[in-house]
This record gives sequence, structure tokens and C-alpha cells, in this order.
Amino acid sequence: MRKTKLRRKSKSPQRKLEDLIWAECRRIVFNRDSKDGEVDCYTCHANALQGANRQLGHVPWPKATLGAFLKYDLRLLKYQCYRCNINFSGMGGVAYPKMEQEFGKEFMLTLEKARLTTVKAIDHYLKLLEEYKVL
Repeated sequence: MRKTKLRRKSKSPQRKLEDLIWAECRRIVFNRDSKDGEVDCYTCHANALQGANRQLGHVPWPKATLGAFLKYDLRLLKYQCYRCNINFSGMGGVAYPKMEQEFGKEFMLTLEKARLTTVKAIDHYLKLLEEYKVL
């Protein structure tokens, strides 16, 4: 049996920009959500997430269903455990009502309207990167 080649990450300018934005998002959300240097899962009761178990997830919708406008929006990014983020695809059924209770129905309606917004990805990502470096 022949081995397959490992998947490589794209080296396109957009992909490099997305990687930089993602690093900034991880830093900002960790500082926002951590208590004494530890974060808890947003959708279940897992405490003190560490290593590969600490995942930054797109709550309540999967990243693949979001356009460029919301893909790196800090309002949607929450830390989750590996089980919730990967095995249960973000636990949208638990996360949506929790966010609705936490932030209100109007907030969730504005996010749903923002899902329909289209922007040119690279221009939007450059603007986001500059904003996030300041935060």
C-alpha cells in the first residue's frame, strides 16, 4: 500500500493573512475570556482547558458556513473543548440559546443579518488585522 502525501497549507497571500488574523484572534479572545490564565469550555462544563483541548471555535455557526465578513468576528469566537468543537461541530444547538440569553435576541438578529453581508475578503482581512493588532 502506498503512502499519501501530507496535505500542505496554501502559501497564498490570503492564507498567510488569515493565519496572522487567527493568531491575533486567539490572543484577544484568550485575554478577554481567561480567568487567572485558564479558560473554560463555552458549551459544556469542561474547566481549565489546555493544549490541544483548548480550541477557539466559531459559535454558534461553523466557520465553513460564514462569509469573510464574520469569519474572524470576535463576537462569534469562544473557547471550547476538543469534544464540543470538533466531535460535535461546535454544539450550535447549545451555543445559540446560551448566546441569546447572554446577549439578547436583538444581538443575535444583528448577527444573522450580518451573515448575509458580502465583502471583498483580502481588503476586509487587512482592515481587521490592523484593528486587532491595536487591541
